[in-house]
Amino acid sequence: MPDGLAPGDAADANQTLVEVVKAWTDTDARDRMAANLMASVSLGDEAGRQAMFEAAMADPAAVTGLALCQSDLQRSFWLYTHHPALFERASDFDFWAHHGSQAQQYDLGVKRTPIDTEVAMAALRQAISAFYQRERQCGDGCVAYLVERSPGVYLLTVHVKDLAMLRLEFEGVVLKHRVGNPNIHMVLEYAQSTGVVRTLVRGGQKVQQMLVEAFAEHLLGVKANAQKIKAPCLDLSTLRTGFDVPEVFDDGFSLVQLKSLTLLSPDGDLKIECTAMQASQQRSVHELLKEKLPGPLEGHWAVTAAQVNLYYPPEPGRTRAKVVTIEVTSKGRLNLHKFDNKLQAQLERYLVKVGILQKGQTLSAQELPPEADAISSPSAFED
Repeated sequence: MPDGLAPGDAADANQTLVEVVKAWTDTDARDRMAANLMASVSLGDEAGRQAMFEAAMADPAAVTGLALCQSDLQRSFWLYTHHPALFERASDFDFWAHHGSQAQQYDLGVKRTPIDTEVAMAALRQAISAFYQRERQCGDGCVAYLVERSPGVYLLTVHVKDLAMLRLEFEGVVLKHRVGNPNIHMVLEYAQSTGVVRTLVRGGQKVQQMLVEAFAEHLLGVKANAQKIKAPCLDLSTLRTGFDVPEVFDDGFSLVQLKSLTLLSPDGDLKIECTAMQASQQRSVHELLKEKLPGPLEGHWAVTAAQVNLYYPPEPGRTRAKVVTIEVTSKGRLNLHKFDNKLQAQLERYLVKVGILQKGQTLSAQELPPEADAISSPSAFED
């Protein structure tokens, strides 16, 4: 580090550090540092913050350390430096948070507490490895762990060693061919109260079925034929006139904005996606359509997707309001699984109020108390 670096002047200090790094003649050391910095700040946003606190929940010292940090970027860097194992777990949580909406759902019909012993986990890893060795001639390495994210909801993360690949990369200033084994990443979420699992894994139906059945056999202790759950179609036609739910203001929101609508022409030949831009000063998109493009709303165009923004009042001393976004499609995909149980229930009530959901058609994976060995069909769906 250069002498006289003034840590109090953030802008000057940042620029000085950039120049120092650019002038560093040890290319290998510079690249290692840059790679570590990029990895260490990967959780430096709101979703990453939630993932870090969740991963550190069982470690009071780590929770305290995170709370003392002054920003999400600092939390991410601090956890990466001081608790690398917790950082890796938080990264898996963050991966699920960002990609969980793409998950497939299956009804196991089994409500049991998973068996989280080394013997059970070893049997699970062996079964997954055997599948990949048989089907794709890879998988001789497998890492898996199970965590209870919230009461009765478990997340299984699996990493499988894929076939070796030859990649062309720079090592310092020299271009080399490097042999490496990519990671096959798969995630499964299990809700004990409903017996429903959600899977996120590439490879199609056969791979998903393998993961679900291996989980049931080795961690639930039963052989189950998982049935894929098809999300019901949702009628979004009421959104042509906006999102009128007065109860949102009683719940503390200060503004409701129908942010975007996707509409499909009656013959299916044309789809338009309309979004209220920032210049509209948070007006709803249906109001803008009435003024500028009324045809799709007045005709028989189908509403196939929508986004609704609910704004909380700005916190004291701040100008930016916190926003909660509901995303919904006519094929039954929703993003409510991203919110905690209380907020999820609120948002479900709003969707019932406008006629998108029916009463009793909930999205919560935790609506019933866990009952060991009980067997029933789930009354929940997600995504």
